[in-house]
Amino acid sequence: MHLSDAPPLPSPAATTGLSDSTAWPRVLTEAGAEIAGPLSRAADRLEALVQSGRLEPHEAAALREAVEDARAAAMATQQLARLTAGRLRQSHERIDLCTLLGEVLQQQAPVLRQRGLAARASLKPAEVLVDPSLLFGLLHTLLDWAGRLARAPIQLALGHQAWPPHAQLTCRFVHCPPDQVADPAAAHPAPALDTLRWRLLQQTARTMGLRLDRSDSATQTLVTIEFPRTVNEAGEGVSAQEAEPLPGPAAGTPSRPLAGASVLVIEPRRERRTQVREAVQHLGLILDFAGSIEEARDFCHGGLPHTIVYAALVRGLRLDILRSEILASVADFPFIEIEEQGSVLEISDGATRPIARVGREALGRTLPAALAYELGKRLGG
Repeated sequence: MHLSDAPPLPSPAATTGLSDSTAWPRVLTEAGAEIAGPLSRAADRLEALVQSGRLEPHEAAALREAVEDARAAAMATQQLARLTAGRLRQSHERIDLCTLLGEVLQQQAPVLRQRGLAARASLKPAEVLVDPSLLFGLLHTLLDWAGRLARAPIQLALGHQAWPPHAQLTCRFVHCPPDQVADPAAAHPAPALDTLRWRLLQQTARTMGLRLDRSDSATQTLVTIEFPRTVNEAGEGVSAQEAEPLPGPAAGTPSRPLAGASVLVIEPRRERRTQVREAVQHLGLILDFAGSIEEARDFCHGGLPHTIVYAALVRGLRLDILRSEILASVADFPFIEIEEQGSVLEISDGATRPIARVGREALGRTLPAALAYELGKRLGG
């Protein structure tokens, strides 16, 4: 057969199914999961080497930081994919923005101190109508992004515009020392600031219906976030425009709806950690492990996971305190307890049963089911 008689080759779009834009969020989610999985195992192995004495803590510090940075980037990729897929169902609630921002600042303070930074805030009272989980993520992403780029204390201010009287949050920081540029005040594009976390911040604001602006000079950057649905003194939203309903699941939504969700597991026993990992490995989750409540608290200070799973043996006052601290920031944050025996599956139902419980003897069945229900409420599944 002559080459001219051969049937035409299918286009790349036809063979991959990526011609539809809805497929790309799925690709990003799965790519992030494939990256984050090995990194989580590397972090676990690194910790094992330190615990066994085969690697000194100071030798592991740089490796641990590199692994954590890469894992954070993978998580940001998956969060970005989830937002762009348009699958989230938002619950608009009245939130005290000043109080929540203060709590996020307190949680981020240890991370900023490790980088030799601090955040200085001037906060005036403001209440807004937004989805609480998305707002929490927005504030964390803002401080995480700024904290990785700032070269001096971060300046935050919360107030109101003159008109329309919307709540307005500003974040200003120095990204380049003034003595390193010819004209520090001149307008200057700063592509180094356009990181993956900045893209996540942009998409989160877009999903929430917020206005996000950024202006850069050669040395400083200023981010302004405007909240159209600000509550006035009469307890009503200032904006007359109601939030548009988000589109339902697209045809190209991932077959693994929990892929990319972050789960912190508090479990001091290595063999039990392996059981948890094997039970949920098909879900595409990002797993982190803490051997104690103190380790879990340190992890949460750097940013909350989507849920916490813990072994029943760590129950006690310290866990109760950690849970109270988290629920004060995110009222619907889910916790799942793994019972040492049995095959129970109890999902949470509010005040009467605030914590989901699963039995270890059927962990491969009960834990994925509990995660699907508890995370589904938060992620819009």
